[in-house]
Amino acid sequence: MAFDDSRFLYAEDPDNPGWHRWQLREEGRFNTFLGPFLVRRDGARAVVRMTPHSGMLNFLERLHGGALMGFIDSAMFAGARLFGGEGLQDAITVDLSVQMAAGGAADTPIDAIVELTRETRRLMFLRGSVEQGDETIAGFIATIRKVTS
Repeated sequence: MAFDDSRFLYAEDPDNPGWHRWQLREEGRFNTFLGPFLVRRDGARAVVRMTPHSGMLNFLERLHGGALMGFIDSAMFAGARLFGGEGLQDAITVDLSVQMAAGGAADTPIDAIVELTRETRRLMFLRGSVEQGDETIAGFIATIRKVTS
């Protein structure tokens, strides 16, 4: 699927077969601190992968909760684009509820598993989990408000 939003690079990742690279083109924005991401469809779900770096860790050398929540917020939009949602170029998060279950390890990729539960003309309702290996480290539910003409 091709996207017309020139703010993001979305292309097959030659180093990771089956994955696409999802990256903000403009340096210095918050999303560039988190990314780039790898994304792929898995049936009715989207999988968005991030590799934590040292700037995302707390004093316990675990993934900081704020970095995890920022990743979830960004992963929702990357996942929603894989579902083909229209009007997402300037969409916003209406609500995001995160349930932390475990601390994320440093330098090990984490995956946000994003599911679309319902879509209307203006809203997308999402749910998902964040996994690191076989461990679930968070769950979330969210609503995105789309820009409509």
